Amino acid sequence: MVFGLGFGLYSFFKGLRIYREYRVIEDTPEMPVRSIAMGLVAVRGRAVGEPPVTSPISRTPCYFYKVEIEKWQSNSRSGGGTWHHYAAGTGGGEFYLEDATGKVLVDARQAELDLVCVEEREVDGTTGLFYSTMPVIASDSALDAALGSSDEHLLAYVSKIRGASGLAHGQFRLTEYCIEPEQWYDVTGTCAENPHPAGEHDRNLIKKGQNEPTFLISSKDKKGVESSLRWKAAGGVFGGAGLAIACLAGLLIRFGLLSVP
Repeated sequence: MVFGLGFGLYSFFKGLRIYREYRVIEDTPEMPVRSIAMGLVAVRGRAVGEPPVTSPISRTPCYFYKVEIEKWQSNSRSGGGTWHHYAAGTGGGEFYLEDATGKVLVDARQAELDLVCVEEREVDGTTGLFYSTMPVIASDSALDAALGSSDEHLLAYVSKIRGASGLAHGQFRLTEYCIEPEQWYDVTGTCAENPHPAGEHDRNLIKKGQNEPTFLISSKDKKGVESSLRWKAAGGVFGGAGLAIACLAGLLIRFGLLSVP
């Protein structure tokens, strides 16, 4: 019950943070690239340019990738277990977002990502099993490269992200997200001066602001982003509050501080 109380409070305050983000995005009108000014902006366009990196799991050419790594923790009482966050790896950084009016540089390194999963894989470092849990959303060449990956490769990648040597031990799930060329994205972030412009039309850079932390890159359109944040906020606030109240009541009853009629 103590754990449930803590988780409920965590979910409640996380829901409040998401609600604030939702209101910021709702109140920030989307505008063409050529019309953006310094400060918080919202734009939509397609990612263009030469992809600088290749993602480590699906081998997808991209501008930026993030790999969420979870580790399976068994529960001896129930005989089951749950996945828990273990680490995260990222690579890449800047890309151009282009619409019909122009393009603007985006630095994705501190962004919150709301992207479609490109690849999800599980690897068991205790038995050596390796298998894919969902279809690869990538080109045929990337698919061939991904299927050629070994369990040792993925376990070594997990160790590298954790700053360890050798092969990681345990059962892991790796979920990869990529910002890919020619795909459309909604970006809400802070427009600042580009410190290294390539020309007179390359003066702006969208990044995470110092005063306004909202910086979201999403594969959804603006309505989709707002709907997703609204539901997440409601679930966190009401679900977290309900769980916390229930667990608190249970603890009070257990210690005789609250009687049940």
